[in-house]
Amino acid sequence: MDEKTVFATKGKVRNYILDDIALSILSKLPLKSLKRFGCVRKSWYLLFEDTHFMNMFRNNFLSNLHCGPYYDGASLLLQLNEPYYEDGFYSLSGERFENKVKLDFLNPFANLYNFRIFGFGSINGILCLYEYDHSGKIILLMPETQAIKILPSYNIGSIKWFIPDDAKDFVDVRIISDVHGFGYDHVINDIKVIRYVHFIIVPSLVYPGYVEEIMSLYWSGEISLGPLWEIYSLRSNLWRKLDVSMPSSSHYTEGTQVYLGGVCHWLSEKDEEENPDGPCLVSFYLSSEVFLVTPIPSDLDDCFDVEALWINLAVINDFIALISYHEQTTNFHISILGGLGMKESWTKLFILGPLSCIKHPIGVGIKGEIFFQRKDEELVWFDLSTQKIEELGYKARGCSTRIIIYKEYILPIGGASS
Repeated sequence: MDEKTVFATKGKVRNYILDDIALSILSKLPLKSLKRFGCVRKSWYLLFEDTHFMNMFRNNFLSNLHCGPYYDGASLLLQLNEPYYEDGFYSLSGERFENKVKLDFLNPFANLYNFRIFGFGSINGILCLYEYDHSGKIILLMPETQAIKILPSYNIGSIKWFIPDDAKDFVDVRIISDVHGFGYDHVINDIKVIRYVHFIIVPSLVYPGYVEEIMSLYWSGEISLGPLWEIYSLRSNLWRKLDVSMPSSSHYTEGTQVYLGGVCHWLSEKDEEENPDGPCLVSFYLSSEVFLVTPIPSDLDDCFDVEALWINLAVINDFIALISYHEQTTNFHISILGGLGMKESWTKLFILGPLSCIKHPIGVGIKGEIFFQRKDEELVWFDLSTQKIEELGYKARGCSTRIIIYKEYILPIGGASS
């Protein structure tokens, strides 16, 4: 073999090794960075269609699952409906959640079946509780100190300013409220809650003879109260109207709202008026009070159709994740969002299953564990790394069985009472 042939052979080997190393490095990048590098080379842009590379990327993603600074020191909180609608809370810890301790703290909604915990878990050690019947009652609870803060309700008198004077005495205003966000504004060190408020105007029972007249005013638009957004500040203990027009959660469902890094996120399905372009993720920044919409591409939005039995938002490895379970195939799909505002940032990372025993999810753990209620009511968890299902040791006792993330916090709730 002459010197020129040897040099050419070494060159090919060197190029091959460099490409191999490059792919290894790319497979370890965060999803957002990997998407950006797609503009460097066409071959890199097509990596998401390469089965070998995607296997490398998935393995690295799973090996790097961690708590992150926000979840450092956090534990899981299991909410069970005890007999007679009394809620029981259990702290879960250990590699396989073998350590289970029942927590002894007061539940301000102990006798109400409609009690729910909002979102994925605690913010600065605080849980947001609300009534599921849309009544608008919201309470902030710190389990560690048993301190509670009852949020102010509505001012019906101020609402009636929108109604003509000659009709105020003949109508009743019914208010429907849906919590959409709960998080921490790090700029002003404040806990905030976001809600979407609807108004229904009905004739007053005190003046039944005016039913037809009042309803004609309502249907003609002379009496009208459009929905609005409000934000609550714990520091001021006040609700304030938000001057925004953003998509709401069309079908308000638990598990479709998460908080991450000062931003509240929720899913909005296709709606003719609010969201004609199709399903999207709505992200509301608590500090600047602006929102951003991230469309969900057509290859993912089948999870909003009848094909999907349920759909959830979660935070996995500091990324927003869209998880859906498809009844026909009994598979569940996990898509990761690389960057807000860009439809192309969604990547379907996992298709796992079949899991025909699953009834519905009850939460996502600190390291990406997915918790389910099985069809036999047993509570189980799915390990993304091993793809094995293990029993948790509890059975579901009601529709409000949940797994949430809880982290203790030493500072008290501002203005709370014990």
